This record gives sequence, structure tokens and C-alpha cells, in this order.
Amino acid sequence: MDINIKNVPEADAKRLAEQAEAEGLSQQEWIRQVLHNTANRMSPAEFARIKPSAPAISEADYMTFIKDVAARRRKVIEKLGASNRRR
Repeated sequence: MDINIKNVPEADAKRLAEQAEAEGLSQQEWIRQVLHNTANRMSPAEFARIKPSAPAISEADYMTFIKDVAARRRKVIEKLGASNRRR
């Protein structure tokens, strides 16, 4: 599918260009990846629609979840050798 996006604010286009350059990608490839990542997340409206039906999570379960996410993130960063990288 070919998507043509018009009227992107200049500041947003500039920021996307900076991000693409930092990642060593063309602007087109960077925007393709950004759209892919965004499409894989729930929109706020989708989340709000399912949230009332989701059971509440306990504080302890939440902290366990956050620690697991942080551990997975550290593992990936170490694997990529990017532990000194700053954004």
C-alpha cells in the first residue's frame, strides 16, 4: 500500500529527519518503522474501550511486571551493546 501524507507540520518533519539520520536510515524507512510501531499499539480509544472490563492489578503484581519489563529491556540493551547510548 502506498500512503501519501500531506500537511505534516514543519517541526514534526524536521524531527523525523533528525531521528532518521541518527538511526542511519532514510526518512522514508524511518517513517515506515514509526508507522509500523504505532500501528502495533492500541490507540487511546481502543484502550479505553477494553479497560473497564480488565480486572484491577495489585500493587505487588504491578511492581513485578515493571521489574520484568526493566530486566528484559536491560538484557536487550546489553545484547545490542548499546548500554552507553543516550537519547
